[in-house]
Amino acid sequence: MKISDSGRLRSLIFLAFGVFGINFALSIYHSTYTNFLVNDLQIDAFQIGALESIREVPGLLTIFILGSLLRFPQPLLAGCALLVFSLGIGGVSTVNSWIQALLWSIVWSIGFHSWSPLSRSITLGLSDLNNVGKRLGQINSVASISGMIAMASVTIFSSLFAMQFRLFFVVAGLISLIAGLAVFRIPATAKTVRKTRFVFKGRYSVYYVLNFLEGARRQIFVTFAPFTLVKVYELDVTMIALLMFVTRALTFISSPYLGKIVDRMGARTMLTLSYILMIGDFLGFAYICNVSVLLILYVLNSILMIVSIISRTTYINAISSPTDLTPSLAMGQTMDHVAAVILPITAGIFWEIFGYVSTFFVGIAVATGLLLTAQRVKSPN
Repeated sequence: MKISDSGRLRSLIFLAFGVFGINFALSIYHSTYTNFLVNDLQIDAFQIGALESIREVPGLLTIFILGSLLRFPQPLLAGCALLVFSLGIGGVSTVNSWIQALLWSIVWSIGFHSWSPLSRSITLGLSDLNNVGKRLGQINSVASISGMIAMASVTIFSSLFAMQFRLFFVVAGLISLIAGLAVFRIPATAKTVRKTRFVFKGRYSVYYVLNFLEGARRQIFVTFAPFTLVKVYELDVTMIALLMFVTRALTFISSPYLGKIVDRMGARTMLTLSYILMIGDFLGFAYICNVSVLLILYVLNSILMIVSIISRTTYINAISSPTDLTPSLAMGQTMDHVAAVILPITAGIFWEIFGYVSTFFVGIAVATGLLLTAQRVKSPN
């Protein structure tokens, strides 16, 4: 069934509700969770590394989870994924120990990692070939503005009221639940339903390697950069939320333009530039002790992550066949999480033995590998 222009717009609006809801919930979660672990549960670097590694296991299994379910319409699967996510995020409000935190993290991780390739595939299915980067940029803008609202809410309420962290997790769960209900309204179309379940082909090898290394880089930075700011520099939840608000505001403003630039300049050029700057980010966290500079580097990294996501998604969309797209996205996410399962606990061990600086040197090595791999990205014929 071919979707009409009005139907496509309506579907994009429902998808935007889903993107808004999950990113609102994640933004509340990320702006409070590190302080919650450090202040309420007294978790150390090894424990947070182990928690992140185990939490990423569902991402590693994405290809098997989605591969067995792709006979069902993707909007149905995406809506169910958001419901599972909302259960896990809300469940964090009941946590009193590291083990409980781990169990609920696994639940929301299953929902999130199932949602991620499905939402991108639905976005691509609702896009024209000549505006894929633009459409991905617009969806990223929706994610950013929802994050801005969430971060602003946490900043205001945490500074004015003695709010419990647990209440934030309850709110996050409810918002993502409503988002899941909206996604169920997206109609299934022939363009977004794929029959291929598993894809692992040599011609996608560069995409797989990029995702593998990106998973390692991402987990080192998103886990240990905030942990460094809280543990080493003692930033409170209000400052962390404010930092993430500024980050979301800038990514909201820049995402549509970044998507257009990727369309114009190509994935290889943009990946090369982003990975050079990422190396500088890790060097900064290793050597610079000025908190203000580190906050700027944190914001820069978030913008570079948007560039990387858009560039990699545009690249695989250009080189893959229609039946390979969704399973290729899922396989890419699985490769991402092969590294994401290993690196956090490894980096946590490095932190405990050699100090926090060594953690960021591991990140420098990974970002260098990404830079070299990006040179193998070729423009489609």
